[in-house]
Amino acid sequence: MWEQLSQDPLNGGNALCINEGHCWEYVSSSPDHHYFRHNFHPATNRPEHIYLERSSSKFHWVALTA
Repeated sequence: MWEQLSQDPLNGGNALCINEGHCWEYVSSSPDHHYFRHNFHPATNRPEHIYLERSSSKFHWVALTA
C-alpha cells in the first residue's frame, strides 16, 4: 500500500513526502480502502488526505484533498 501511495501524482514517487517534520501517516483500513493523511504536504503546503483502493475492492477510490 505504501508503493501505491507513492504512485499517486501528488507524491511524485515519494511514499513519505517529508515536509517540516510531517509525512504521510497511515490512519486506517476498511474492506475497500486504506486511508492516509499528511498534515503539511510539500506539494501543496496544506493538509492532504488520500483513500487508496484495496486490491480486493470492487470500487475505485480517488484521492481527496482537504
